[in-house]
Amino acid sequence: MASTQFIAWNDPASLRQMGKALLLQNGKMSFDQKIQIWAAIGNWVAGIGTLVAVAVSLWLVMRVEKVRVKAVVGFRELVFGDGTPFQKHLLIQVTNIGERPIVVTTIGWRIGKGKNLKYAVQIVSGAYTHDLPMELQHGKTGRFMVSLQETRDWDQRFAEGFVIDLSEKNLKTLVAQIFTSVGQTIEVVPEQGLIDHLKSFRK
Repeated sequence: MASTQFIAWNDPASLRQMGKALLLQNGKMSFDQKIQIWAAIGNWVAGIGTLVAVAVSLWLVMRVEKVRVKAVVGFRELVFGDGTPFQKHLLIQVTNIGERPIVVTTIGWRIGKGKNLKYAVQIVSGAYTHDLPMELQHGKTGRFMVSLQETRDWDQRFAEGFVIDLSEKNLKTLVAQIFTSVGQTIEVVPEQGLIDHLKSFRK
């Protein structure tokens, strides 16, 4: 009676060795032997499929959990079209492009490096700004503004009181900060128009 052979189904090397051994026996395999090999191959492929499914699931979970926004920071003019003079505003616009709802809690600034690193909280103002905090579902946009009509000389006081060092090197470190309720902070580089306007206050 032929001896019973046990195969490690999850080991490709064992499968190859078994196939070679069976082919050497009169140059052909029995029906039962073919079933054993195909069953082993099926288990091996199923194991790979399970691993891929787990990896994809983890990737989807991480993608959903991550806060993803599109933001711009710069000056904008409000145009009314009724003869009313244009109103200039600082605009921090935040759009939630992720699946996860977020709450924007605070807007701020960061500038400098090392011992010269400093932060500021930006207070919004004006009749057309959204208030903080603000919840943003997927695809929703928050427009946080500072009216330069109501907060006069904001730009000059920001340049001379917060930025202070208006050199090219220091201005390259200026970013707006968007704080969220989940503890993630998004940093946005201001548009070049805002940077160039701050340079105009150099003495």
